[in-house]
Amino acid sequence: MRSLARVLVLVALTGCGGQERATPTVADSTTSDLAAAWVRSYYKAIDERRYQEAYAHWARGGSASGKTFEEFQRGFERTTGVEAKVGTPGPVEGAAGSRYVEVPVTITARDQDGTKKSYGGSYTLRLSVVDGATPEQRTWHIDSAVMRPLE
Repeated sequence: MRSLARVLVLVALTGCGGQERATPTVADSTTSDLAAAWVRSYYKAIDERRYQEAYAHWARGGSASGKTFEEFQRGFERTTGVEAKVGTPGPVEGAAGSRYVEVPVTITARDQDGTKKSYGGSYTLRLSVVDGATPEQRTWHIDSAVMRPLE
């Protein structure tokens, strides 16, 4: 997904034949649909135990998660699988050269002992739109999350 996102960013940045687009397309890196796809990709990486890739879905090389990579990975030691239901993202908002979008999520995690735990909340994703931003900075990344256990 990361490579696909970079390709989509490059397509959005270079445009098509020099013509401006009046409405965003799937190639527009700022769409809320791509933000939701980023969250789905995050949970797919976790479910497949590709923790380095999942960690990289967070902003600032993973540090926006509030954990080191080792702490992040240890948090899934007992997890045998995770299913995510990604809801409809909110509107894309702009502020100081950035775009933000909130993506609601409900997840069910399976533990080694067979128990299931459900969580709900949302992720706030951010990307940069300032001149000089790198393709990586112009791709959605998780900036913050608010998740709570569901009883």
